[in-house]
Amino acid sequence: MNHPDITLDVRTLPPPEPLEQCLEALADLQPGQHLILLIDREPYPLYTMLDRDGFQHSCVLLETYFQVTIWAD
Repeated sequence: MNHPDITLDVRTLPPPEPLEQCLEALADLQPGQHLILLIDREPYPLYTMLDRDGFQHSCVLLETYFQVTIWAD
């Protein structure tokens, strides 16, 4: 069964709320599903956690924010 991707917009939240919400959403990520994180700064600390936990990610700078796509390997 295919699960729809999850979009999480944390652009207006102060730290550490974006990281906390992202980690909570990752706990619910199903195989084949992507988490699309919209954030107003590049989340460098998150990348270390994703690498450690076996997630893949890509980041694109859009006009005024970053879009980070996360998926399980």
